[in-house]
Amino acid sequence: MSPIPSNTFFDINHFPRDWGMIVLPISMSRISNLQSPEKYMEYLAFFSEKMLENTVGVNFLYSEGLYMNFGENVSEEKNHLAQNALSHKWGILKIKEKKHAQFQVDSAFHFDSWFQMYLAYGAFFSDFTKVKMIFKEDPVFQKYVQMDAEEAGKEYTEQQIHFYLEEHLVGYLLLHRKMHLENMFLLEREEWVLFAYTWDPPRGLIYLCQLDPFELGSDTNPYKGMYNLLSRKFVDFANVELETWTGSGASS
Repeated sequence: MSPIPSNTFFDINHFPRDWGMIVLPISMSRISNLQSPEKYMEYLAFFSEKMLENTVGVNFLYSEGLYMNFGENVSEEKNHLAQNALSHKWGILKIKEKKHAQFQVDSAFHFDSWFQMYLAYGAFFSDFTKVKMIFKEDPVFQKYVQMDAEEAGKEYTEQQIHFYLEEHLVGYLLLHRKMHLENMFLLEREEWVLFAYTWDPPRGLIYLCQLDPFELGSDTNPYKGMYNLLSRKFVDFANVELETWTGSGASS
């Protein structure tokens, strides 16, 4: 079989029969549109067709803590973001209850606050300091993070950089299964973790995973990449050539 050309990606036909986790990061800026409860339950219905066994748990990861990097009135912002996350969670559970025949295992759904990531990985802040040092000394890393900010229409400020680097560190650790999310259905039995998002993966995250500064690459997770829920393609980071990367085909 010929090797797959760089920057060529495909859908996932079916998930392994082993225990596995789908992680759905929730951007607080998209929580009421592309990542609304209705949309995410549609995505999960699509994923259910790929499950050969009832061995998959789903974790919704709210990014409200990341947004504490911005804003002047932190108290008001915290309350606003927390309320949005709660409303989203109850929206998911309401739809799930209506479609109980399709989504039968209640414990397979788990909801995570961003602040729980700090508790899930005790070395988070020391590793975050290391990532910031790597970024400071690596002009290539800097270039890709700046490209991400420009494409997203964000100002390239210190706060935005810290937002991206913290987000990327969590992704890097989760994909290499060094940070474990609680799921009462899986009970840490997962053999694979899939990130799925309504956007192509940022260059900065791809670069960090390819760089692998903490030498985590020996982990056997088959999904070291990100699934684009819009293009319905899995972007395998090992097959990305960042210099010519233009995306998987659909972003919003």
